[in-house]
Amino acid sequence: MKTHVEIKRVQTAIVRTFALLLLFLMGAPAIPAQAPPNQIPAAESIPSGSLVIPMDNVNQGNAAGTTFNLRAYGLANQLLQNGIPVKWVIKPNKSKDDIDFSADVTKIAQSGPAGPASGSLSFAGGPFVVSAQYDTQALRNIISNFNGGPGTAVTVYQTTADTSADVRYTLTHKPKIAIGPDGGNFGTGVFQGLFDRAGIGNYTIGINNIDNQGACYTLATQAHQEDPQFVNAYRQFTNAGGNLILQCASINTFENNLNGHFQTTGAGYNIFTSNGQTPNELNSNDFVFPEGSMPFNQFLGLLADQDGQVTEYSYAPGAGPNNGNRISVRNNIPNENVFVATVSEVLGPNQGGGVVFELGGHNYARPDENPPGTPNESDSALAMLNGQRMGLNAVFVPARTICTQTPNQTVVGYKSVRKVVDFQPGGPPLTPGDTVEWTIDYINLATSQTNQLNFQIQDVINEFNQHLIFVPYDNPNPPVAVSVYGGATASANPSFTGSGAGTSLDLLAPGAFVPVGGRVRVKLKTQIAPGAPVPYDLFNQTTARSDSLLPTALTKSDAVDANNAGIFDEDPPAGDSIGQVQNGSIIDPTKVHIVGAPTAANVSVEGRVIDQRGAGIANALVSIVDGSSGEVYSTRTNSLGFFRVDSLEAGGFYLISVSHKRYRFPGGPTAQTIGDDMTGLTFVGRLPETKNGRDGTISTVKSGSAVKSSKTLRPIEP
Repeated sequence: MKTHVEIKRVQTAIVRTFALLLLFLMGAPAIPAQAPPNQIPAAESIPSGSLVIPMDNVNQGNAAGTTFNLRAYGLANQLLQNGIPVKWVIKPNKSKDDIDFSADVTKIAQSGPAGPASGSLSFAGGPFVVSAQYDTQALRNIISNFNGGPGTAVTVYQTTADTSADVRYTLTHKPKIAIGPDGGNFGTGVFQGLFDRAGIGNYTIGINNIDNQGACYTLATQAHQEDPQFVNAYRQFTNAGGNLILQCASINTFENNLNGHFQTTGAGYNIFTSNGQTPNELNSNDFVFPEGSMPFNQFLGLLADQDGQVTEYSYAPGAGPNNGNRISVRNNIPNENVFVATVSEVLGPNQGGGVVFELGGHNYARPDENPPGTPNESDSALAMLNGQRMGLNAVFVPARTICTQTPNQTVVGYKSVRKVVDFQPGGPPLTPGDTVEWTIDYINLATSQTNQLNFQIQDVINEFNQHLIFVPYDNPNPPVAVSVYGGATASANPSFTGSGAGTSLDLLAPGAFVPVGGRVRVKLKTQIAPGAPVPYDLFNQTTARSDSLLPTALTKSDAVDANNAGIFDEDPPAGDSIGQVQNGSIIDPTKVHIVGAPTAANVSVEGRVIDQRGAGIANALVSIVDGSSGEVYSTRTNSLGFFRVDSLEAGGFYLISVSHKRYRFPGGPTAQTIGDDMTGLTFVGRLPETKNGRDGTISTVKSGSAVKSSKTLRPIEP
């Protein structure tokens, strides 16, 4: 948990990325993977300066619209691998090939034939968008490096005016793909070749048993699997939130298995083939796309009539759809009940992950190989590319998979503490009868590799204390208030009592979900018992856990403090928060000091932090270090720059320092022996780009209750 103590900053880029991501995702609802949302969300604002990766055949192909650059998917994947959120724009309820959105743009990458240099353009085929706030030099370097690799460079545009678009997903997961073979290794090359052509290298080949790999896969592929022994393992994988694509022979092996039935009931699917078996295929190269806004169907033009051991399939007699199965591609009349591609959602339409894609045809990158004497079917190069695009679309549908090995620690917590009853600015320290509010945040960082299922926070405040009364927020509700951000879902545990053991200390109701980039905030109210003996220290600590996260020292609520001082830059605590006394590198646990009343043994320090023009500097961190014990007392300045630190021991020797993300405070810490209350202490911050300040004033703080010296220098001449 984060408290008001300033400590070393590490991984600054990660923190900034997450902070932007949190703003980007805040309040994002769960969206069905294939079915249209029950309530179509309002179009999102796409500000000027945003980047667009076209996914249509003109702006990412050629002027005639007869080709498409598969590496557009590779660039979108590369952005996700580097923690950059990508919006997938798909217009709801559109007919296939309809426009998704229009924008005024100029080309910033790829000087070749794909797309005009600038103008008002229309984008279709499910374009990808990166919000303007992420357009940094680092992002431009990612684009340049990717386009400098093998293959055709990807066209990227930048919007030159504000617009709006229907965003189906804001993608934050990092795709990681498991490619499964069959006994003869016949199907391995189908998806390996596809991902290589697209420039997607984050895959592992040869995986049969998905449960035994010890890695966090988001998508498993089975192109031609005839061995059914691992079907149940893939069922567990999808039940845990992983996505799965079955192609050609794998449809019969997986779907028509007792442990399969991802899409069907009863006898499953009847299979149609071009391999000379009965029944033969029924396709006519006149396919129908019932749902143009389905993510699986984001491509423009015809789909190839591809050969294979399974080319199409239909519900067997007595069988029917399961798990909300939807038809992506089917034959035309009179064979409209024969399917080429289908999609189901094992976890339901609003959970995210557990999506199973099934696609007939063996390999959409090779010519048909029909039996001798049978004419090969003449599919266009674009129709072949479109079959490959369906497999690539599956990569980007969000997954919710659980890692089977412990990932690097990327779930962090911090807290701030404030007195919420009888508070007076600069008022007395905490005394019996006062109410304290603990604000506890846990974040699944953007660098995480897995979503957190069944996430839980447990408070152990009564492990340390015997003098607390829990105060409900709204009687008879528990003394816990829960807020969620970034797609997280959680609510207060109605059984929380704050005492005992086990689940009675859980702050969240069962089933909380914190996706990558998500955040859960819990507020807890406690009253210091009116008859509590004083003085004493009030301790608090929490731990977090989930299906893939153990409650260890790394998940304690203050463990992040030793490595990350910057989180409050974006989300400062309330101005009336209480300065924390913390100890040690792990800062375990946080405490506040309870006294009966101010006495001569306790003194306070108050003052103000200002800039060189005398204006208050808000959210500056004031730290006071006890020279004998090493304990840190710290607080943040309010909106006018004022601060106060209470409960210092009279006669103690202290080091007082101020820090801020924008201002510098020359001279280092101020050493003080504090024998009585100190007031009027002033610190002057200086912007780093000015040597003597814009007004030529240098101010220094030495000791005592006010600024001790100030002089004006002649400004440096340019």
